[in-house]
Amino acid sequence: MRNYRFFNVAAACLGAAALAGPASAAPGDQPKIGKTFADSAPGKIQRTTAPAGAPNVLVWVIDDMGFGQLGSYGGLVETPNIDRVAQQGLRYTNYHTTPICSASRAALLTGRNSHRVHIGGHSAIAVGFPGQDALVPRNAGTVAENLRQSGYLTFAIGKWDHLPQADASAAGPFTYWPSGQGFDRYYGFLAFDADNFDPTLWSDHNPVALSPRPDYHLSADMADRAIGWIGARDATDPKRPFMMYWATGAVHAPHHAPQRWLDHYKGRFDAGWDVAMQQVLDRQKKLGLVPADMALPPLPAGVKPWAGLSRDEQRMFARQMEAFAAQLSHADEQFGRILDALETRGELDNTVILITADNGASAEGAPQGTFSEHYFANAYFATLAENLRHYDDWGGPSTYPHYANGWAVAGNTPFRYYKQTAYEGGTRVPLILSWPGGIAARGELRDQYQHVTDITPTILDAAGIAPAASVNGQRQMAFDGVSMKYSFAAPAAATRHPTQYYEMYGNRAIYAGGWKAVVPHRLDVWDFMNRPVFSDDQWELYNLATDPGEQRNVAASNPRKLAEMKALFDREAKANNVYPLTNASDAWGFVRQTAAAAMARRGYLWTYAGATSRIPEALAPPLPSTSFAIEANVDLDADANGTIAAIGGRHGGFALYLRKGRPMFSYRSLDLKLSEIAADRTLRRGPATIMLRFERRGESEAVVHILADGSEIASGPIKGALPRLSFSPTETFDLGQDNGSGPLEGGKSAGALDGRIRTVNVRITPPAR
Repeated sequence: MRNYRFFNVAAACLGAAALAGPASAAPGDQPKIGKTFADSAPGKIQRTTAPAGAPNVLVWVIDDMGFGQLGSYGGLVETPNIDRVAQQGLRYTNYHTTPICSASRAALLTGRNSHRVHIGGHSAIAVGFPGQDALVPRNAGTVAENLRQSGYLTFAIGKWDHLPQADASAAGPFTYWPSGQGFDRYYGFLAFDADNFDPTLWSDHNPVALSPRPDYHLSADMADRAIGWIGARDATDPKRPFMMYWATGAVHAPHHAPQRWLDHYKGRFDAGWDVAMQQVLDRQKKLGLVPADMALPPLPAGVKPWAGLSRDEQRMFARQMEAFAAQLSHADEQFGRILDALETRGELDNTVILITADNGASAEGAPQGTFSEHYFANAYFATLAENLRHYDDWGGPSTYPHYANGWAVAGNTPFRYYKQTAYEGGTRVPLILSWPGGIAARGELRDQYQHVTDITPTILDAAGIAPAASVNGQRQMAFDGVSMKYSFAAPAAATRHPTQYYEMYGNRAIYAGGWKAVVPHRLDVWDFMNRPVFSDDQWELYNLATDPGEQRNVAASNPRKLAEMKALFDREAKANNVYPLTNASDAWGFVRQTAAAAMARRGYLWTYAGATSRIPEALAPPLPSTSFAIEANVDLDADANGTIAAIGGRHGGFALYLRKGRPMFSYRSLDLKLSEIAADRTLRRGPATIMLRFERRGESEAVVHILADGSEIASGPIKGALPRLSFSPTETFDLGQDNGSGPLEGGKSAGALDGRIRTVNVRITPPAR
């Protein structure tokens, strides 16, 4: 208080002196420097400001959304707020991304090809090659950094998964977090998906502890944060332009939605995906999005016609699509709140709004769909019987669901295949661009070939900001993308992006001048452990000018053109760090070998001094997939409750904890079976050594022993699907507390420990030689 009083008095005295003293000249642009203030003249304090009238920028990246899923693109899901933006601007019908999220997001934010900025696949399985190590180069500064250097405020909200997973903890480093990539503020999650009802969130560099709320949903939380940050500018300069990157978990699995939206879509998809595809195509033709003679592609191998499904399959699959639609409509509703806030502030007309997706609709649910994406992420594929057990609560907090691959095919209507492939269904997605104050067109279409790398140059062009020559202290590499501003007022203008390569774990393609050559290296994209042989690959050739649906392979009849396209792909691949071609299974193998070598170097032992939290699985001991022992030295309160050690959450994980002084162990397997083991006595107040021994016996059984001060006090079996890789990409390893969801009954955690963690030793059982 004394310091505050001093500064207040000093400020008042200085103010009085200024009034009483001799008048000084008004500040000029440049200061005059003398030896004292009396013989000097201050200049203006000048900050970099954005160009006069520069627009706000709002980018919504919708996760895993296909070309035919928005209402304004002929889809059957209600998206009135997205459609409202489309009516105020432009819809691009020939816009493309990479086939997967991490790569597309890196390309979008940098304006460079994904392999060139070192994220050719997914950052969670980074490999030590220049195109795959997940280390975005410092000479590939983002659109956010360019705008921030030019006076913009920059905000990132939501998904941020294109960073090394080992960096996703409070320990940093933060180079590849939003703060290191040009964003002033961040609120979101650092993984490929999130539990929409209980996410693991970060605010800037700090963990967020959410208060339990029965009506909580991540999309609504993200809208609240967006509206709050936009309004917070009122404290300084309410007209200072901002860029906001709003990247929802929707509509990536888990397909979570509030019950009112789940109820809204009941029965709406009972006719099945065949009927849905035809309805969408008819709407697309009516809207002028596709040629009048466009035909539906054949269903991929393994996707049955709806009439060929059993009644239980039809009932289950319809329910899956209801949850997806509910999630998308709910996200649209939340985005509408942001639009309304901008309109109330009088800022909507001078806001550039871009709405797009990171790739096509996802078939990662496999032929049956899955009640839990964590199940799929460990190479378990749900059966119809397993899914039906979760029918009533599908889309609610107790599930983590993904729809069957037939709905992904329908979502990408009228194009073939889905996310992770290089066919149009994997890369051709909606792009809506609105700027009422800067674009005269209303509700028009644009068919120029465009690519995700074009977003950054377009934003800078619209803002009137030239790309910075130097960012992060480094001279910048050139953009691969081009500004789309040329198309705003010129519907018939020729594309300025005539050539583009695609590659993702062997699936690859090259586009040039209306032609496209494609390699379907792996089409069962849900099975990331398979290892197709590259020498078996066969190139296909399509003339997209006459065959935009890639249904007539002309490779055999036009070998010269195919050879030309293959040579072009090779040149582009060499120029962009695409080689070596890598299977997803190879990348996973590399990650596991690297982790095994690191584990051996440390003698299979991890030691922690005191409580700690939010350790991502990439940095934690490999508890999900091994046998291990945890030894905790603690000081306990009387009748202590709370967590000693926990990893994962309600959709897979375990917790060692105390309940009224009794050591307990709860294990939630990936098929959501709960095993609980309780000690037969309580521990007294004071110091204690608690040990857990977990002996894994295959992929569906384990035995647990709990010891206190060297004596066994409990043991029992664990049954269920044990992880092959991990519990969760978002839930973390925690000691002395557990702020996420938990494996206990009802998805609860045991909370903070009543007492103190002194040390915890985790010892992994070395693999058998």
